[in-house]
Amino acid sequence: MTGFNANIDRVIPVTRALLDDLRQQTGPGFGTLIDHLEQSMRHCSADEMVIEDPAVFHTLSGFFSTAGSLAIGGQAGIAAIQMRMLNIAPVTCAVPGAGPHTRTMLQDAGIIPLTFDPGTGDNPDIIHLIFEYSPGLVPVAGGVVPRSNRFIVSPAHDPSTVLIPGIREDSFLEQIATCRRAFLSGYQYLRTEQEFVTAARQLLRIRGVHPRMRTHVECVSGATPSVLSMMLDNILKNTDSIGLNEHELAMFIQALGAPDQRLSEVLPSSPVALVRDALALAHATGVPRLHLHTFGYYILVLKPGVGQPGLSRNALFVAARQTADAAGGSGQVLSREGLQAYSDIRTDFGPDESPGIFRIGDRIVVIIPTWISQNIKKTTGLGDILSSTAFVADPF
Repeated sequence: MTGFNANIDRVIPVTRALLDDLRQQTGPGFGTLIDHLEQSMRHCSADEMVIEDPAVFHTLSGFFSTAGSLAIGGQAGIAAIQMRMLNIAPVTCAVPGAGPHTRTMLQDAGIIPLTFDPGTGDNPDIIHLIFEYSPGLVPVAGGVVPRSNRFIVSPAHDPSTVLIPGIREDSFLEQIATCRRAFLSGYQYLRTEQEFVTAARQLLRIRGVHPRMRTHVECVSGATPSVLSMMLDNILKNTDSIGLNEHELAMFIQALGAPDQRLSEVLPSSPVALVRDALALAHATGVPRLHLHTFGYYILVLKPGVGQPGLSRNALFVAARQTADAAGGSGQVLSREGLQAYSDIRTDFGPDESPGIFRIGDRIVVIIPTWISQNIKKTTGLGDILSSTAFVADPF
């Protein structure tokens, strides 16, 4: 099962002409868009900007209404598509309030959409803007490995698109009784403490469907500090697994009380620093499984007794290959940055007990270098493909 943010993505290739055109626009939102997009491009980081004002997003969306191509988006939608491509069935995608075209696209892919809509089901489709770029269009920041990536511009979703209606909770749990994995996301759209308390209660009920049920929460970059704090207190502490990238890890470390500094000053982090931050977040939340994906290598932090580290490492390799295949391109090579990261971590934390498996304090840390696709054709959704595949393949 996946939930709760499936939408439609408008995937837009970034060119010099597009950047020049954006810089000349004076309407509301364009200045913020170009600033955030160029910052993402300087750091080659997967980032997201959430537009709270519907009128501003409508203006931006209208400007790009004929650009790019459309595909199922949202972490829940992308993960559901990936699971069906792995021939897993059935796959249920819980999408409260999804629009008609979103539902149709999911159904055409062999996925069961649950919308919880007792009425006519005439909710509008939500379209996000996904800007895919290659390095070199703007100067890359010092220490950053040039690579292709994407920047997302999203409208703020109503909390009802994340929360299961109370009167339908029991029937929903009955419908997912056969599921043993739940890949969950969209919590960044909640705004109040009560909404997070409700989401946490529903998360715990999902975990209780079956003793073998495992839940995973995938994080995003577009959350505000207050939302990050409520996610820490209510969501991350009540799940079996979390997934995030290095930018999101830095945001959570700041939310935990790290010195207040601009993210552009703390990125990029060294592999050793990323391990330490991942351990800090794992300890702060108590989460049994934390999956960090960054360029060239993946880090997994496990509580002792959670699964088998060797099988978890194998699951990462399966996910790495699936993600490289999804990126397309002209061939794959083992990441030089990943091999160097492994060497750095091995030097700092001592020899590994088994290749890529370290015992650091009271946690097991698994690190693998990844395959890198040359001249990739796609960046959108790769983190979600990676996290969902590793989560489902890991028999923890």
